[in-house]
Amino acid sequence: TRIYSPDRLKSGTQNLVESLHRLGYENASATVTRLDVNHKTGAVEVVIEVNEGPISIIRHVRESVFWEQSGEPENVEHEIDQAPYSLFWQQDFIRNLRNSYYAQGYAETDIKVDKIERTPEDGTNWVNLFLEVRTGTKVFLGEVTFEGHEKTKESLIRSRIKMEPAQPLNRIQAEQGRYSLSRLGVFESVDLAFEKNKPHRWDVRYDLEEAKTTDLSLLFGFGSYELLRGGFILSQRNIWGLAHSSKLQAYQSFKSTSGEYIYTMPEFIGKDIDVFINPKYLRREEVSFLREEYGGSIGAQKFFSKINSDVGLRYSFDILNAREIEGAPDIGVTRAEVAAWTINIKHDRRNNPLYPTRGYRVSSKLEVASSLFGGQVDYERVELDGSFHKGFGGGRFLHLGLTHGVVITQGDPATDIPVNKRFFPGGENSIRGYQEGKAAPRNNNGRITGAETYTLGNVELEQALTPAWSIIGFVDALGQSRLIDDYPSNEFLISAGGGVRWKTVVGPVRLEYGHNLNPRADDPSGTIHFSIGFPF
Repeated sequence: TRIYSPDRLKSGTQNLVESLHRLGYENASATVTRLDVNHKTGAVEVVIEVNEGPISIIRHVRESVFWEQSGEPENVEHEIDQAPYSLFWQQDFIRNLRNSYYAQGYAETDIKVDKIERTPEDGTNWVNLFLEVRTGTKVFLGEVTFEGHEKTKESLIRSRIKMEPAQPLNRIQAEQGRYSLSRLGVFESVDLAFEKNKPHRWDVRYDLEEAKTTDLSLLFGFGSYELLRGGFILSQRNIWGLAHSSKLQAYQSFKSTSGEYIYTMPEFIGKDIDVFINPKYLRREEVSFLREEYGGSIGAQKFFSKINSDVGLRYSFDILNAREIEGAPDIGVTRAEVAAWTINIKHDRRNNPLYPTRGYRVSSKLEVASSLFGGQVDYERVELDGSFHKGFGGGRFLHLGLTHGVVITQGDPATDIPVNKRFFPGGENSIRGYQEGKAAPRNNNGRITGAETYTLGNVELEQALTPAWSIIGFVDALGQSRLIDDYPSNEFLISAGGGVRWKTVVGPVRLEYGHNLNPRADDPSGTIHFSIGFPF
């Protein structure tokens, strides 16, 4: 069920052999023994014969180290904990070993494989690796210079280089300096060069090419509720020559007006920790009230590479208004000054954010508002969100989504939870049998009041028809409660449906219909959605 071409078959068998080599099967082979191509139907049948051969396990490594100009080597033994041996393992080991000598100032260390001993035993090749290491002379750092920077302050650049003159030259540290300069986001390229002025002294030079400082991007989108929407993003880089950046975003649709400004100071309070200031404004017509929010926040964000996650912490102060509200006014505070601390964590392992076909994404957000922080209300709001994507061959993909939200308070919800902080499920990216927000709980008069807790599950099966077109079938299930006393839910809604998708450079264009299997008295039987973007 996979697309066939001679090149794809060739690369596939090569990838298979490489994978076996990495597992320690040094002599593994994969040979196409039969290839039948039906040129009328396009059907292809392939038989591949795989021969793994014996597995190779590394037992120990011996270094013969020639220090500087010494004539007699020093022997160093490394006991290895039975790792699968391959050329790739050998390359990684030698690279890490060379880096250890670089850290001592031996910048011209040369490592060669002297010999490899293999001892067969019970179907396993036990491997001993012998290396010859010539360290060369010890090198000390001379000067560190920079070329090509016109707008960026040199004091900022030098603060990213953690090397001191007259100390042993660490090539790895010099490379880390290049990486640190690249992370500033103000250079198109950063190149590193070593100038050997004296036998024991090298100068380090960074060649910098600054990126353009201003970008303007136009935005366009469509949704069943907001209809046509457009806007722009104006970005500025390297403000004041300090690598600060700013981004102004403005959006307008038939239902909403929004604006947001973000000013970011990279590594302002520590390595990889960015500080930001973020004022914003939003005016949006919801299904049951007019939402108006304005205010701002200040916070910091750090990317943790070991867990591949972004972690952010911010303090915000916002004015929240709920005007022209339908139904009883006791569903929450219609106007409030909200001061809150928010922590959010994002972990994304999807292969593509626009068209995910494998991988997963999880995120969490905890917002704590209190009068102790300078506001008028006290509540805690938690949002958890995740998705999972997997392909099954033949252009079939399974997409799963799960979202949970809850807002609670120790006081009276009518005086401590703003209407704007309640949950209003429904829409093209939620439960698709309903328009935007119309799946939310209703009061006894049938008016939409929003939920204090909800859980949404999405199951979607996609079948590709062509590289650009696909059809999907989905089931969306929603459990929710108007009051937290009924946690986790006292109302359950389910929609099922299908649609078509067209792949574009801005995301999938979607035409979908969701049918409600258990509609409430005032609910529609179903809803048609036309939108752009992946639903979850």
